[in-house]
Amino acid sequence: MRPALAATDDLDARIPVWVALSDLYLDTDVAPFFDHIARTLAASPYPLDTLRDILLDEVHPALHGNLLQVAGEWAGFDDAWLVAHVCEVRATPLWRRRLSHLSFGLVRDDWRAVETLIVSLRQP
Repeated sequence: MRPALAATDDLDARIPVWVALSDLYLDTDVAPFFDHIARTLAASPYPLDTLRDILLDEVHPALHGNLLQVAGEWAGFDDAWLVAHVCEVRATPLWRRRLSHLSFGLVRDDWRAVETLIVSLRQP
């Protein structure tokens, strides 16, 4: 079981990651956002495996439903709503959040493209 956020500093570092990753869940072509997402994530203090965990266990459970709607959000999520919603989801047990992994295929290819860009941006 993962510990709760221990410090405001972690929340301050996590919020830009949540906001950037939320673009993967817009009901539109998200490929134009890959560079911005990757740059934001590459600038974060988190290693790649932690970024993937944040995606899978925090952002995906909060937003995957948008991709399952006939007319989901396409213009962008309100940052305050997003932060509140992800924090609410994080308060649920990890096993419950992981049920949403069944729909991870909806963003898997987009994540792989972003992941490749992150690795490239972090190379010296």
